[in-house]
Amino acid sequence: MFRFLFGKSSKPPKRNRPGKSKPSYRAADLPQGLGLQAGIPLARLVAKLDSALPPDYVERLQYRVKIEHPLMSDDEFSCKWFELKRFFLMNLILKRTPMFSHEIDAIWHEMLMFTREYQRFGEQFAGGVIHHAPEREPKEMPGERAWFDWVYAHLFEFTPTSARCWNGFFRNPLDKERTDLLRGGNEEEIAELWFDMEQAKRYPEVAETIGLLVAQAISEAEKAANSRRFEDTGWQNSLSGPNSMVYLAGAMMFFSISEAHDYTSGMDSYMPENQEDTGKDRTSNCSASGCGGNSSGDNSGDTSSGGDSGSSSNCSSGSGSSCSSSSCGSSCSS
Repeated sequence: MFRFLFGKSSKPPKRNRPGKSKPSYRAADLPQGLGLQAGIPLARLVAKLDSALPPDYVERLQYRVKIEHPLMSDDEFSCKWFELKRFFLMNLILKRTPMFSHEIDAIWHEMLMFTREYQRFGEQFAGGVIHHAPEREPKEMPGERAWFDWVYAHLFEFTPTSARCWNGFFRNPLDKERTDLLRGGNEEEIAELWFDMEQAKRYPEVAETIGLLVAQAISEAEKAANSRRFEDTGWQNSLSGPNSMVYLAGAMMFFSISEAHDYTSGMDSYMPENQEDTGKDRTSNCSASGCGGNSSGDNSGDTSSGGDSGSSSNCSSGSGSSCSSSSCGSSCSS
């Protein structure tokens, strides 16, 4: 687990990071279901997602992906497929769900090649086709990326390879328009703007989850706005449980609101080992007003490159990302 220091100083000292090792892709270590956080009522929809993906469809998809990427192991495919299914679940929750991983997006592209099967999957799971949009760089939409990270952290446990597959987390501040709205506390307006209320009508679990996320985001924004230091929020007690990435999401909220002018410096003080270099598209010294503006765009992705699995993203085995099991929470399972 992460070690956070809560002394008299406002920020813990930076720690030495002697060596950074890349985690192995281990399908056997992935959490059951999709590794939902405690209290997230989406287990039935996770089962529905799996039932909408027949084994023969997944097997043919894996075969096609490995033909395109011959160095990709079965475990690597399983870990990335696991993250793509999480992405599909997020599509039921959020009004916009950009795709921020080139390699996970590559698997999605291969799914689309099976036209009938993909259409049937969308209709069974989401009530219609989950449309794919052209890729976009995360740096074009840093506010959307920050919101993606916050929601992801509150929905899911982190696996050892989560940050690696998504090119790092918490690199960008929430944009000022978003944090201002959260501080205003209008739950209905927030839900309508950022969440998929049509799916909320279709699934009671989605409506309940949206309510939980909206209330939590408003609470965190209020505490951030009323605290001089991050330690003053009290989140070391309430958000630092078995999955401390939720704690880091709270830190992202605080520094987006209270220290937006020096967001990167503030967040770096709390980032665990092996997290600082997980993203190639990191935004340095970026203020929420300066580069965290609101963006639109559905299911867009990044164009990071690198890797040794025969593909072109830093989500692959040879990427510059590094996230150990100690810094990513629970382990990477199928």
